[in-house]
Amino acid sequence: MNRARVRTAMVVVWILGGTWSPSQLLGQCCGDCNGDGVVTVNELVTAVDRALTTCRDDGICRFHFPASGQITSYGPGSDGDVQAGAVLSYTDNGDGTITDNNTGLMWEKKDQQVGGIHNLDNTYTWGMTSSPYTMNGTVVTAFLDTLNDVAGGGASCFAGHCDWRIPNIRELASLVNYGSSNPAVDTAFNTNCVANCTVDGAGGTTMCSCTQSLLYWSSTTIQATPFGAWIVYFTDGSVYNYTYKGITGYVRAVRGGS
Repeated sequence: MNRARVRTAMVVVWILGGTWSPSQLLGQCCGDCNGDGVVTVNELVTAVDRALTTCRDDGICRFHFPASGQITSYGPGSDGDVQAGAVLSYTDNGDGTITDNNTGLMWEKKDQQVGGIHNLDNTYTWGMTSSPYTMNGTVVTAFLDTLNDVAGGGASCFAGHCDWRIPNIRELASLVNYGSSNPAVDTAFNTNCVANCTVDGAGGTTMCSCTQSLLYWSSTTIQATPFGAWIVYFTDGSVYNYTYKGITGYVRAVRGGS
C-alpha cells in the first residue's frame, strides 16, 4: 500500500469536511479523474482544488454526457453530422453486469434462461393505480427482492451487490442507441441472444445479452397523472408518459449513480 497516497486521501477528506464515496469524488469534486480505477496524488490535489473553487465544471473530472449513437448525417448541423457527446462505451464485467463507461451506472444483463430472474420475457407490474400510487408491484416484490436477496438477508445478492433498483427515466433513456433499432440499444445489450443462453454462461450455454423491443418500466411517476409511470419503448427509443401502473412491462435493474 502506498502510505503517501493514503495520507493524502485522509487530508482530502478532512478538507472536504466529511466522508466521500468514490462515485461522489468522481462525479462531483473528482478523485479518479481519468477513470482508470486508480486515484493518484495529483488527482487528489485536483480534487482539493476543485472543492475550494466550488467544484467548477472545468471539463477535467466529470461523467460525460453520452452521444445519441446516431452516425448517419441528415445534413449539416443534424445529430449524425455533429455527433455531439461522448462515444457510447460499455464494459462487460463478466458477472452478468455491464458498466456504462460514460455515466458510471452498472446495469443488469438479460438472458433467455427459462424460469431465470434475468429472462428477458419476464414482465412485472409497477404498483398502485390509486393514491398514494406506491411502487409496490411485482417489479419490487418479485424482481428487486430476488436480486437483492431480501428473504435470504442479502447473502447471495446478484453479482455481489445488494443495492439494485429500477432506473429513473433519464437513466433508462441513456441506454438508447438512436443509431440502432428493434432494439435501439448498443450491441453490449443485444448480442448472442439465442434460446436458453444465460448471462454468465452457466451450464455450458453461450453467454449473451438481450433486450426486448418493447416497453421497459422506469421508476419515475408521471406528475400530472400519478397512476402512470414513464417508460422507454426500445423498438425505436421512444419515451412515453402514459403507462398505467397496473399493466405488466419489462424491466432492467441498475445500481450506482450519485
